[in-house]
Amino acid sequence: MTLKLLSLLIITCLAIQLNGDGRRYVWTYEYQTLPSGDAELESYTGFSHIDTDGGRLATTSLQYEYEIGMNDRFDVGIYQIFNQTSRAPLEYDGFKIRMRYRLGEKGQWPMDPLLYLEYKDNAAFERSVLETKLILARDFDRFNIALNPILELEFAAAETEFNFEYTAGLSFRLHPLLSLGLETKGSTEEFYWGPTLSHGQDHLWFAIGLLTPGTSGSSVDRRIRFILGVGL
Repeated sequence: MTLKLLSLLIITCLAIQLNGDGRRYVWTYEYQTLPSGDAELESYTGFSHIDTDGGRLATTSLQYEYEIGMNDRFDVGIYQIFNQTSRAPLEYDGFKIRMRYRLGEKGQWPMDPLLYLEYKDNAAFERSVLETKLILARDFDRFNIALNPILELEFAAAETEFNFEYTAGLSFRLHPLLSLGLETKGSTEEFYWGPTLSHGQDHLWFAIGLLTPGTSGSSVDRRIRFILGVGL
């Protein structure tokens, strides 16, 4: 039944004609920024769950991003974030401001580099996090590989906590509008991996991914993320 549904989804995706160049991954960033003057709205919907002694605890995360291309190498985005668990109502969880800058053009280095800087906080400005990423990616015909090492600095009271994480992806473009891939996400303590499907291009696209733990003792048992992008 699952195979039939997946086949129907792929056939439907191929039949719909869209325009442009959307994202291949849902956790991993590629080597791209919005062109100068372009704007886009993105909706992120995430689900995760873990089994506890008190039963299954499920969490839903909603993020809404507005981004704009400042020039052909630099873009800026702002997020509004909401979270809900199966034991509590939906509540506002804070905001993020992020900037991306491409270093050069595709093909100048063995892995094309992009700098990413993000600031996160809640409405009371008491949960500040600064996140930096080095986005490395490269296209090989229809294949794409991407790696994002991440350094996160969390400021709480008089202490600063450093966390290292990473995401990575491998994707193959089956059709100009359809890509299938594999993503990983981890840290020094956890590792997740799973499939990703993306469809569409520039001004109308979506991507969906599933991650499952590759190690014991992970903080959640499953992660699902769906992103929808609409150009303005």
